[in-house]
Amino acid sequence: MSLFVTSVFVTSVFATSAVAAPSSLVRVNDLDDLQQQLSQHPIVRGDFTQLRHLEMFKQPLSSTGEFTLSKRDGLLWQQHQPFPVNLVLTENQLRQTFSDQPPQVITAKENPMAFYFSHIFLSVFHGDTEALKAQFELDFSSSDSQWTLHLTPTQAPLNAVFEQIVLQGTQDIDALTLIEVRGDKTEILFTNQNHQPEYLTDVEQAQFEF
Repeated sequence: MSLFVTSVFVTSVFATSAVAAPSSLVRVNDLDDLQQQLSQHPIVRGDFTQLRHLEMFKQPLSSTGEFTLSKRDGLLWQQHQPFPVNLVLTENQLRQTFSDQPPQVITAKENPMAFYFSHIFLSVFHGDTEALKAQFELDFSSSDSQWTLHLTPTQAPLNAVFEQIVLQGTQDIDALTLIEVRGDKTEILFTNQNHQPEYLTDVEQAQFEF
């Protein structure tokens, strides 16, 4: 668990679509609408800004970068600032590379707890509400074109780490907040989301070939 959570929280898993004109927005009214909206595209790309709020620091730790989410292949998370980190998550493997250092690779067999958390994370990105209901109490609300989904863990080990996970968006996820039991908080803001092309480029595909 620690490698994946550290990668996502400190160096950087969940994602979204191109920004549409207000007149074309379709209101997301319930969980069924949300799942349909978040799962309709095979590829999502965009930028992220992550703010890590630690009780020991007055100012949040900030990082920025790009992500690519593929339903078939997994998640590519590329941090550019404050230092380069490349994370590739598939169904059964996780590769993490810091700057010019050799990559670290772990498998689901080697560290099943890490992949337990990573599969939950991908379920959030894909809007898989049925999978989320098995692990969380879901509280959905919407107003105009805005929606909010509160996920409260109902069982171990999630409830030992997270107090709550909050997703907010319009058509898609614009912000993800992870509130930890120990008091720390991580905010991830997503911008410039798009779906074109609806397949991995050769450069992206190479990232998923371990």
